[in-house]
Amino acid sequence: MGARTVGMMSMERKVAVGVAALCVGGWAVGARTRLLGSRRRRAAFSTMARADGRVVEVDHLRPSGAEFGVIFFNGLGLPHEQWARVREHLPENAACVGYNRPGHGLSSPLPDIGLAEQFRIVDELRGHYLDGLPLVLVGHSIGGYMAAAYAASRTDANLSHVVMVDPTIIADLQASLGLLPDWWTRQRLLMECLWAASGLNVLRPMTPVREHYAEDVKESLTAYHARPRVWATAYREYMAARTYPPVGKVAVPLHVVTALKGTRGVAHRASQERMLELSDVSSHHVREDADHMGVVAEETPAKTIAELIVPGGRA
Repeated sequence: MGARTVGMMSMERKVAVGVAALCVGGWAVGARTRLLGSRRRRAAFSTMARADGRVVEVDHLRPSGAEFGVIFFNGLGLPHEQWARVREHLPENAACVGYNRPGHGLSSPLPDIGLAEQFRIVDELRGHYLDGLPLVLVGHSIGGYMAAAYAASRTDANLSHVVMVDPTIIADLQASLGLLPDWWTRQRLLMECLWAASGLNVLRPMTPVREHYAEDVKESLTAYHARPRVWATAYREYMAARTYPPVGKVAVPLHVVTALKGTRGVAHRASQERMLELSDVSSHHVREDADHMGVVAEETPAKTIAELIVPGGRA
């Protein structure tokens, strides 16, 4: 056997050992991150018990002088911590409820994650934490769709208005079925699940916008996305969203916030503008300086969203 062959075999062994060490190290880091993250999450947030024994993770605040309530609907694969920057800019008379949908964080998984069950959870959150207060619904991405769809389905509720932040347009999503954007989204969610299982996504965070948050929120986001169940549940939610009906008419004022950075500006703006037809009183707020994720994480657009949340605030 020649020296060159021996050298190549030695190099292959070194590469194999290196890859194995990376996998083992990544798994260990991921396991530790998930364990510590779960402990911190249980210490930082509470849970709302449901009649069937399941729980919903909640981050709630109701000051004694609260004059209105806010429920935040998260984007796909994101925890309620994504709203931390927005919540910092809300006035002291705001009662806030952030929550994680079934299967995310401390929230119990459900076999049925359809809209009817999702809306029942919101009903319970309202009754438990915000009873008697006029309510503002705020949602990002698929959460924007859910906020508006909930408002359309609860015409007798004490709703003030709805804020849709760069919302998912169900018609556009359904039009993309089988095409490259649909394929890419599904593959990305599955790959994130594998990255989380390997622990390597702790070393390579999901998104750079986490850097806009305080250190404790950054750590919480990292630990949250290190759980494969988050991505498996997000995949199920995405597949369910492909069958959601269009949003019906909303009987309260509506704000639509559109993030144009990193998009095909004209097409994305036109698509978002169609949401203005959902309400007889609606307004469009275009952010050319923010992208889909940064619009709730970066200081300036987050402050704008907070101003829109306050009843009687920005028009």
